[in-house]
Amino acid sequence: MLTLREAVPTSHHLGKAGMDPKVVRQSDLEAPAMATQRAGRSSTWLGYQRREALVPYAFLLPSFIALAIIFFYPMVYAIVISFHSNNFGGTADFVGLQNYRDVVTSDWFPEVIKTSALWSIGNVVFVCGISLGIALMLDRKFPGRALVRALFFLPWAVPYVAAGIIWGWMYDYEFGVLNYLVHAAGLTADKINFLTACPSAFYSVGALSIWKLVPFGTVMFLAGLQTIPSEYYEAAKIDGANPIQAFRYVTFPGLRAVTVMLTLLIAIWSFGWSFTAIFLLTEGGPAGCTETIVVRSYLEAFKFFHMGTASAIGTIVLVLSLAFSTAYLAIVFRKGRSQ
Repeated sequence: MLTLREAVPTSHHLGKAGMDPKVVRQSDLEAPAMATQRAGRSSTWLGYQRREALVPYAFLLPSFIALAIIFFYPMVYAIVISFHSNNFGGTADFVGLQNYRDVVTSDWFPEVIKTSALWSIGNVVFVCGISLGIALMLDRKFPGRALVRALFFLPWAVPYVAAGIIWGWMYDYEFGVLNYLVHAAGLTADKINFLTACPSAFYSVGALSIWKLVPFGTVMFLAGLQTIPSEYYEAAKIDGANPIQAFRYVTFPGLRAVTVMLTLLIAIWSFGWSFTAIFLLTEGGPAGCTETIVVRSYLEAFKFFHMGTASAIGTIVLVLSLAFSTAYLAIVFRKGRSQ
């Protein structure tokens, strides 16, 4: 039988065994296994994290595919067609930039560009001016302000087609309410050809576009007014500033960024939406008085069946829209970095 002294080794019995490399401890054997287990857990966690990060993109993938089919494919196809001949229904030959040269050198191009520029500038000026005035009024506290705000925002919610039909009846030469009101007020003895004479047709269609865009501009300016601290107005009042001076030195500088963004947005939207308003009321007439470049693209494609020319016009519109959009995004990102 072993004694306790013989069973339990002492440091003397160990000697240099603890330092002997031939002596292998159990912890040394378990260390690689534990490291492998930890690495496995880490890789599993990283894989789980990656899968979690990909989940939102998996939900968005069907939308991206649908967008590519509905939007990007027709856009690319239209650009390809713009380099081919106008042989509708037959084999289209590659003609390079000939369609673009035909568009730029055509007799109607200067007039269409002029009409498009006047349309966009008119929309920007009147939408920004009217929206700012309404926003300043709605920013004040008065009884029934919520109801008045809702009524002012109503045109934005009305579908464009429905709005076009309503305004078309209002402009009707025989039964339109506008002709009735003008005649009842004694402003003119004869009825007005709102949609069949130039330039009244241009102004009449522009009124519909402005009516549709003003609610959005009002929302933008109202949001901008909410960001201006009231202390600025109090300080201006203490300094003896009248309402006009307060607007010039406090309100207008505070709305400068909003005004620039709204100007670019209205320019983009009015450029593209001009087709809806114009086609519903005048279809580009009378005698091209309301024919913008977007309307001309439609007429070239579906009236004259010049698909190559229509695609070239559409590509020009796309480039102009991208230029405005790039400027808009640059201003938005710059504003975000400054804040």
